[in-house]
Amino acid sequence: MASIYASVALIRRNGAIVFRPPRKERPTDITQARKAAQRHWNASLANGDVLEKVVLVREFDGRLEISERARNAGKEKPWVKFFLSTQVTENEPHIAACIKELGLNSYSGFPAIPDTLIINGITYRREL
Repeated sequence: MASIYASVALIRRNGAIVFRPPRKERPTDITQARKAAQRHWNASLANGDVLEKVVLVREFDGRLEISERARNAGKEKPWVKFFLSTQVTENEPHIAACIKELGLNSYSGFPAIPDTLIINGITYRREL
């Protein structure tokens, strides 16, 4: 199954940093997702807006994989990729919006480990 990404752009408008609603990207790999997001957000700027950063988010192994590409003095910087926990989005409303766009619960982590498991008739108990 192909990964689903959400992208969002941070835009400087009248001196303030704002973001537009995120959109889903459905490419075959991260390189194509980055290219598609960059093209879309470059083409969708309103008059007077300055693109500050493009952010690409996907869920991978219970964590958020985030790729960012900042702009400085009109020149695009290289993409930077890092991972965050899904719980660390309270101070990052643009990432929280991407999580919502992807349909993820921002407070879901790994499922809780049960105290007792029964596998093939054998009972395993966790030491507490």
